[in-house]
Amino acid sequence: MSYKGNNMGEALKGKRKNKLMDDIIDKETLAEYIGCETRAITYYQKEKGLPFISLGRDTYFSVNSVYKWLMEREQTLLPEKELKEGAKGKTSKGLDKVEK
Repeated sequence: MSYKGNNMGEALKGKRKNKLMDDIIDKETLAEYIGCETRAITYYQKEKGLPFISLGRDTYFSVNSVYKWLMEREQTLLPEKELKEGAKGKTSKGLDKVEK
Protein backbone atom coordinates (compact mmCIF):
# COMPACT_ATOMS: atom_id res chain seq x y z
CA MET A 1 0.00 0.00 0.00
CA SER A 2 1.44 3.34 -0.98
CA TYR A 3 1.78 6.26 1.39
CA LYS A 4 -0.73 8.24 -0.65
CA GLY A 5 -3.39 5.60 -0.03
CA ASN A 6 -2.82 5.86 3.73
CA ASN A 7 -5.88 8.10 4.38
CA MET A 8 -4.28 11.52 4.65
CA GLY A 9 -7.27 12.94 6.52
CA GLU A 10 -6.29 10.87 9.53
CA ALA A 11 -3.16 13.03 9.84
CA LEU A 12 -5.30 16.06 10.64
CA LYS A 13 -6.89 14.12 13.48
CA GLY A 14 -3.57 12.77 14.76
CA LYS A 15 -4.83 9.19 14.35
CA ARG A 16 -2.06 7.64 12.27
CA LYS A 17 0.08 4.95 13.79
CA ASN A 18 3.28 6.77 12.82
CA LYS A 19 3.35 10.01 14.85
CA LEU A 20 6.14 11.42 12.69
CA MET A 21 3.82 11.38 9.68
CA ASP A 22 0.81 12.90 11.48
CA ASP A 23 2.03 16.31 10.36
CA ILE A 24 2.28 15.42 6.63
CA ILE A 25 -0.69 15.67 4.24
CA ASP A 26 -1.12 15.72 0.46
CA LYS A 27 -2.40 18.57 -1.73
CA GLU A 28 -5.94 17.21 -2.01
CA THR A 29 -6.29 16.89 1.76
CA LEU A 30 -4.92 20.40 2.33
CA ALA A 31 -7.30 21.87 -0.24
CA GLU A 32 -10.25 20.09 1.35
CA TYR A 33 -9.17 21.13 4.84
CA ILE A 34 -8.92 24.86 4.08
CA GLY A 35 -11.85 24.81 1.65
CA CYS A 36 -10.32 25.61 -1.72
CA GLU A 37 -9.44 23.94 -5.01
CA THR A 38 -6.14 22.13 -5.53
CA ARG A 39 -5.27 24.67 -8.23
CA ALA A 40 -5.42 27.38 -5.54
CA ILE A 41 -2.87 25.42 -3.50
CA THR A 42 -0.63 25.27 -6.59
CA TYR A 43 -1.01 29.04 -7.02
CA TYR A 44 -0.06 29.63 -3.37
CA GLN A 45 3.01 27.42 -3.83
CA LYS A 46 4.22 29.17 -6.98
CA GLU A 47 3.20 32.77 -6.35
CA LYS A 48 2.90 33.21 -2.58
CA GLY A 49 5.60 30.92 -1.19
CA LEU A 50 3.50 28.22 0.46
CA PRO A 51 6.04 25.72 1.88
CA PHE A 52 5.84 22.18 0.49
CA ILE A 53 7.72 18.90 0.25
CA SER A 54 8.32 17.46 -3.20
CA LEU A 55 8.94 13.72 -3.51
CA GLY A 56 9.09 12.67 -7.14
CA ARG A 57 5.78 13.66 -8.71
CA ASP A 58 3.99 13.92 -5.38
CA THR A 59 3.66 17.05 -3.28
CA TYR A 60 3.14 17.00 0.48
CA PHE A 61 2.66 19.66 3.11
CA SER A 62 3.54 19.95 6.78
CA VAL A 63 0.41 21.02 8.66
CA ASN A 64 2.56 22.99 11.11
CA SER A 65 4.44 24.82 8.34
CA VAL A 66 1.22 25.68 6.51
CA TYR A 67 -0.29 26.98 9.76
CA LYS A 68 2.73 29.20 10.40
CA TRP A 69 2.63 30.44 6.79
CA LEU A 70 -1.04 31.34 7.15
CA MET A 71 -0.53 33.09 10.48
CA GLU A 72 2.23 35.26 8.97
CA ARG A 73 -0.40 36.59 6.57
CA GLU A 74 -2.97 37.42 9.22
CA GLN A 75 -4.25 40.99 8.91
CA THR A 76 -6.57 43.27 10.83
CA LEU A 77 -8.59 46.02 9.22
CA LEU A 78 -8.81 49.22 11.25
CA PRO A 79 -11.51 51.86 10.79
CA GLU A 80 -9.95 55.06 9.45
CA LYS A 81 -11.05 57.06 12.49
CA GLU A 82 -9.03 54.75 14.75
CA LEU A 83 -5.79 55.22 12.83
CA LYS A 84 -3.66 57.88 14.46
CA GLU A 85 -1.77 60.46 12.44
CA GLY A 86 1.25 58.78 10.87
CA ALA A 87 0.16 55.26 11.80
CA LYS A 88 0.69 52.52 9.28
CA GLY A 89 -1.83 49.79 8.64
CA LYS A 90 -4.79 48.79 6.56
CA THR A 91 -7.93 50.87 6.65
CA SER A 92 -11.41 49.40 6.56
CA LYS A 93 -11.41 50.24 2.85
CA GLY A 94 -8.38 47.97 2.35
CA LEU A 95 -6.01 50.77 1.33
CA ASP A 96 -2.66 51.45 2.95
CA LYS A 97 -2.54 54.65 4.95
CA VAL A 98 0.09 56.92 3.45
CA GLU A 99 2.26 59.07 5.69
CA LYS A 100 2.36 62.77 4.81
